Amino acid sequence: MPRITTKRQPEKFATAVALAFAVASFAGCAKSPPVVAPLSIYASAEDIELNFRERTFVLGDNNSIAEVRPLDWRKDKFLKLPFWFGVNILVPGVMAPKEGDFYVISEATLEKPLDAPGEWMIEAGSSLVKQETVFVTTRTQYLRTGKILPTIVQYMGKREFKRPDGKSVQIPVLREVSLPMKWTLGGHIPADYARYRT
Repeated sequence: MPRITTKRQPEKFATAVALAFAVASFAGCAKSPPVVAPLSIYASAEDIELNFRERTFVLGDNNSIAEVRPLDWRKDKFLKLPFWFGVNILVPGVMAPKEGDFYVISEATLEKPLDAPGEWMIEAGSSLVKQETVFVTTRTQYLRTGKILPTIVQYMGKREFKRPDGKSVQIPVLREVSLPMKWTLGGHIPADYARYRT
């Protein structure tokens, strides 16, 4: 039996190709979904400036993330900030610090005043690893060396220093944002803390 062909088959094929081309074109021109940056668990710069600039604060009991609140907030409401661990320190889960970011220094010690007024060399970082850091005060005037009450600071980058052996080193610089933390442990601030005035 002879095969019967019709003129409609080429038309169907052409229609299918055109439809496939249209679908492909539409898919290629469709807008990609917007890239959404992950939400940070930490307080924004605006929140820090508004609530803590040149003000004292209360520090919560969390040892991994600093929970901070102004004195007039209720006791169960906090904003979160990372603790300062320093730069070039391998601490699991800690991101490298970025200029302009805010941190809380805790367990830091004033070592010696620098030449510029309000600048100190401190030892700062975790309880296990500390490193030299420049601490620039903006309102607090420290009267002697000793431990520093936890303070909200802003990372300003690094500054070059010469060691006694002539070698150049880059040391991180932290600028004071808040006043020192309000002492909440009862009694007077222990004698090994640096005395200060504001």
